[in-house]
Amino acid sequence: MKFILNPKYKQLADYLRHIDEHFEREGVEIHRGRNVIKVLRVGDFSLCVKRYGILSLRRRLADRTYGTPKGKKAYVRPLQLRERGFESPEPVAYVAYHRSLTRDEAYFVCLLSSYTHSMAEACSLPQPERDELTRNFAEYAARLHEDGFLHRDFSSDNILYGKVNGKYHFSLIDTNSMRGGKRVGVEKGCKNLARLQGDSHFFGVLLDHYAACRKSDPELCRKYFERAYRPV
Repeated sequence: MKFILNPKYKQLADYLRHIDEHFEREGVEIHRGRNVIKVLRVGDFSLCVKRYGILSLRRRLADRTYGTPKGKKAYVRPLQLRERGFESPEPVAYVAYHRSLTRDEAYFVCLLSSYTHSMAEACSLPQPERDELTRNFAEYAARLHEDGFLHRDFSSDNILYGKVNGKYHFSLIDTNSMRGGKRVGVEKGCKNLARLQGDSHFFGVLLDHYAACRKSDPELCRKYFERAYRPV
């Protein structure tokens, strides 16, 4: 068993060591696919718990010898973001059970975000509100890229938002594939934005404002974007 616990939540240690048992019989399921996500209530805490799908034998062996498991990355990446002033649900624990050579179970636990909307909803908003949200998000994405963070699964569903004191705030989830390091160039940043979903108006506002924030040519940003964009 591998167990990484955020020291702030040491009172949950005994509960989390048996998260597999609690996950089976408690909580409300909010997503089911290759991975399953549930919300579990423990005392005063609302925990978002992801159980990862079973990996191939080759991938499991690679993780055990020289790789880093997704769940462990999911624990570390939000800490890196939060250290630099970007919001991401606070990680609570990473728990992995090695049942046998052919069967592992891994869980990532974080606090449930208070933001209930995702960028997937942006285009359903009234236009003035949508444009304000889009401009705020462009500033956020530009700052994220300038600071060296590249979310490789930068989908609209993985970007939560809420309005606090009249200003939009954003929080990244599913960050295990995120890269942190040197500044992300404008070309790579525009290609990253092409992972989002939206209509032509949304992308027009987004790219114009992103280009302005990065002090770049908006037409060049559009070209970079169009090379990478694949409409769903």
